Amino acid sequence: MVRRSVAVAQKGTAPPLSEYYLPAEPVYNEIDVVPYKSHQTHQFPQVPRTTRRPSFHGVGPILPQGHNFALERPPVQPIVGQRAAHFELQKAEKLLSKNPEKAAKKPFNPIVLTRRGCTDVPFCMLFILYIFGWAFVAFIAYNYGKPERILYPTDSWGNSCGKKRPSVFDTSEKPYLYFFDLTKCVSYTTLLSGCPTPQMCVSRCPTKYWSYVSLARAWSVDSVQQNAFCDYTVDVNSITTFNQLQTLVKTGKCAAYTVPSSVVLGRCVPEVIMEATNAFKENGTLNDMLNRFGNDANGLVVTDSQINETVGVVKAIASGDGQVLQKVVVDLGVSWWQILSFLGIAAVVSFVWTLIMRIMGGFMIWLSIFLLLIGLGGGTWYCFNQYQMLIKQGAINDYSFQPILSVYFEMPNTWLTFAIILGVLLVIIFLGVLFIRTRVSLAVALIGESSKALGSMLSTLFFPIFPFAVHIAVFALWGSVAIWLASIGTENCVYQNYDWPEDPMNNQSCNCQTLGTLANCRFLNLTKPEDQIAALQAYNLFGLFWMTCFISALSDMTIAGAFASYYFAFRKPKDVPSFPVLRSAGRAIRFHMGTLALGSMLLSFVKMLQVILDFVYNKLKNVENPVGKAIYRALTCLFWCLEKILRFLSKNAYIMTAIYGKGFCTAARDSFTLLTRNLVRVVVLNRVTAFLLFIGKALITCGMGALAFYYFTGQIRIDDLPQVKLHYYFVPVIIVIIGTYFICDLFFQVYDMGVDTTFLCFLEDSEANDGSPEKPFYMSDELKRLLGKENKF
Repeated sequence: MVRRSVAVAQKGTAPPLSEYYLPAEPVYNEIDVVPYKSHQTHQFPQVPRTTRRPSFHGVGPILPQGHNFALERPPVQPIVGQRAAHFELQKAEKLLSKNPEKAAKKPFNPIVLTRRGCTDVPFCMLFILYIFGWAFVAFIAYNYGKPERILYPTDSWGNSCGKKRPSVFDTSEKPYLYFFDLTKCVSYTTLLSGCPTPQMCVSRCPTKYWSYVSLARAWSVDSVQQNAFCDYTVDVNSITTFNQLQTLVKTGKCAAYTVPSSVVLGRCVPEVIMEATNAFKENGTLNDMLNRFGNDANGLVVTDSQINETVGVVKAIASGDGQVLQKVVVDLGVSWWQILSFLGIAAVVSFVWTLIMRIMGGFMIWLSIFLLLIGLGGGTWYCFNQYQMLIKQGAINDYSFQPILSVYFEMPNTWLTFAIILGVLLVIIFLGVLFIRTRVSLAVALIGESSKALGSMLSTLFFPIFPFAVHIAVFALWGSVAIWLASIGTENCVYQNYDWPEDPMNNQSCNCQTLGTLANCRFLNLTKPEDQIAALQAYNLFGLFWMTCFISALSDMTIAGAFASYYFAFRKPKDVPSFPVLRSAGRAIRFHMGTLALGSMLLSFVKMLQVILDFVYNKLKNVENPVGKAIYRALTCLFWCLEKILRFLSKNAYIMTAIYGKGFCTAARDSFTLLTRNLVRVVVLNRVTAFLLFIGKALITCGMGALAFYYFTGQIRIDDLPQVKLHYYFVPVIIVIIGTYFICDLFFQVYDMGVDTTFLCFLEDSEANDGSPEKPFYMSDELKRLLGKENKF
């Protein structure tokens, strides 16, 4: 490594180096001598030139008029500075001939000129190794799994319901799958070990409420034979006592209860309990029977509310043997292009809204604050006026229990209390706005700056489409691997001769490949390696968490790099690099995959700990331990807070890494200390930005929902467009509302990240620079005016 020196090419003495703006040092390698051609102004002799373009930290040397300089090879000395930029001598001459002083003072852009190296390399390697491991898990799943066992109704023994197959337990005339306790299946921990409740094929689904505890005081054999659901090894007709039934329930041989169910995809799914008292008076609900007879099942019999929470949403789809579902599908087939049209309009409106926020963002914020103060003031006056009016009428204050709520509003002190509360809020908000008005103005200016950057880099608005598509692909991969893993198992078959019970070959193992060809070889059950499947499912689930968090992190760093390159461009938008989004994505992938992997891994660990906590809690759910439940709630709250903190730290760490190329820990520390030094600004900006985005999402979503409602109900007619006839107009309306919200969130996510990046760049700019030619401010004139700062050149 060598240092640049300046020598006199012809006669004359060169000025000292201190008189020139030389931001940093060049790096030369493989120096040889190449003659330069003559120039109109300067005559250059043979000078050393690298076989590659010289790399300079900054703009490079500026050649003053009246002097000809050559670059010669000096002794080796340490390089000063850590920034590199490409430099060509011919371009320097052209720049010098126009304005040498302005060229000498061209500021440094840390986004473009920072020398970057790979950060957090070990975690990048770990992430790549995990991906290879995930591919191996997928290979195992696809090679050994049989998804038809999951997709089609299959009982706990591995029998396909309604399928004719040589089996020890004939299920050919039992087409429906019944779950003993479906509430145990509603948890994402089921993905690790499967639904823990017994499942069996039945010829009919339950049609009434029934609980075995109702037989504790009034035993009835007929009730057991008509309502009890037991597995294939139990003969219901042989149950003669309550103790016998209770033993079978506790050992999982019989279901503890039944509820009215309908068939959904071959499964018996409980119907929603609506107006249960009126609908099921003759049978009684589970709650009624538990209240009358008590729950001797130690939690084996669930309550109505548990059933509601588990399967209430499927009643409409399940009713009518799937007729509603068929009508919904028909409606979607007719109206799909109108739905896509509405979603396209929502995308355009979301884009236009970002422009509106640029133009009217400040006006909207100040108008909202003004209206809030007016509302609080008017509410205070109204409540105090009501208080005085009631006092004059001689109303009394009696705050004993009153069954009619309106009575309390006829008491003077009620209105006085409201007046005091609203008045206090009015004073607090007014004084707060009065004291932080500068910071509110600063937040408005920063939002406006982000809007300008967004307008100059419109590609940032469409970039989230790509990570969204990758998210869908990753989710599809995880789901398919999970299904295939859950279907892994070894089929067991035995020889069973029903015509000759004394056959010595009975119950002897036989090859399942001979089913249908070898007489009396029948399917018995399916043996699953539960522990191995749970471990592979856990690996697959963690892969989902890590990959999705990694994609989100890459998206955040890409957007942050694009916005930061705009902010640190001294002449906006002229100095903004071309293709800022692609360049930012390239920097993130080339240099900072390790940082992205580390940040996303930490978030994935917290998510996985939450899953493990829920898994353990569900295993011990029936254990009555108030201390354990308190610990579970405390840990749940702790992990939730930890996830929020990590998201905040990682988001700002990605911004600092996008700017300066730092590792995750260093970037997280620097961004955190920078934000804590400006805590009030952070709070004000976050609240103002959240308020603006909330207004945008609410107005666009509600507006598109109302427009879709009027269109699909026929109240709005468009010429040359056929009016569709739907069975359920609310189906496309709901889809439009949900789709519009996600589209708005997709657009505003970019805006939110842009505001955060601009804010962090602003804080770094205001603290690190002083307005001198060596350290100029990059902020806009509006921000400099608010801070009372200016560049000194």
